[in-house]
Amino acid sequence: MSRCFSGRTARRLDSVRRQLAAEPSLPFSRLLDAELVAEALRASGVTFRDRLYPPWVTLWIFLSQVLDPMQCCLQAVLRFAAWRQATGQGPCSTNTGGYCQARQRLPEGMAGQLARGVGHRLHRREAPRSWRWKGRSVKIADGTTVTMPDTPEN
Repeated sequence: MSRCFSGRTARRLDSVRRQLAAEPSLPFSRLLDAELVAEALRASGVTFRDRLYPPWVTLWIFLSQVLDPMQCCLQAVLRFAAWRQATGQGPCSTNTGGYCQARQRLPEGMAGQLARGVGHRLHRREAPRSWRWKGRSVKIADGTTVTMPDTPEN
């Protein structure tokens, strides 16, 4: 990670990753709105049924699984079970089969749709003030397609 970011930024990102991974439940349930995921699915033409693992929950579990030092499906499902208990939804099986099938149903294009959806919300200034960097809105530019001369004015 340090090759892409400055030392301070890399340390901050690593700290956030560790905090998210250390949570016993599903931290992305607070960070990634279910309706935003549903919008991305509709935009991709995906339909889904109401199941134990709807796409937004499956995505929350998967993102937590990726960050977890123990990345096995059982650990991911145990996180899900803890989240269900914490949110008053009652117990569920810790069998991993349903989650693994639900994860396979996540469409590839959903990540791009979500990135655009989050970007649009940020652009409309719907993001919490705490997301700002030193009180300022953050703008992202892809340097592979945008170029500017390196001049004192720029």
